[in-house]
Amino acid sequence: MIALTWFLDLPLATDASLVRAHAARLGAALDDTDGLLAGVVGVAEAGVDGETRNRLALISLWGNSSRMAQFLWSDAVAGIERELARPSARLWSVTTARLDGKRIASPTHAGVSVTPAANHPLADRVAEHKGAADRAIAGRSTALSARGFDTASWEEVSVDVWTGRPRTYDGIVVPVASVHSSRAQ
Repeated sequence: MIALTWFLDLPLATDASLVRAHAARLGAALDDTDGLLAGVVGVAEAGVDGETRNRLALISLWGNSSRMAQFLWSDAVAGIERELARPSARLWSVTTARLDGKRIASPTHAGVSVTPAANHPLADRVAEHKGAADRAIAGRSTALSARGFDTASWEEVSVDVWTGRPRTYDGIVVPVASVHSSRAQ
């Protein structure tokens, strides 16, 4: 399983309706691509709900890299590059993912937290990832909890989606614009 994430920070003068239109096209592209396990498109608008910047975000989990690549080379992503900027995406090898089928239908916020590589055996870190995801999904507002590694740097990632804004989170949090989930694999 692979996680693909990006947070595209945009100038404050960026037209919010343009960002929302790109978010809608991005969501449609997710819906049209086989292999997606779960995907969230987030849009933050400066001055709304305490947001300080305009941001377009993608948080997605994929069953395989060829289907993910099909999405990356889609017209929707090309349009973002052409009209806004090229997103700088991160790829993560997912060690564990937990999904609450009922909560994922209506999440409000999503986040990604990256931590430096820990100097512990990988097997121990993977076990901790599983425990952390299990604890998170057992909470009353977590809709999706995934953990993984960047295998180039061994940084660790936590991908979380909630039905409410978390009180604390050591990472980037964005309001959810749309949610997308698996089609035929």
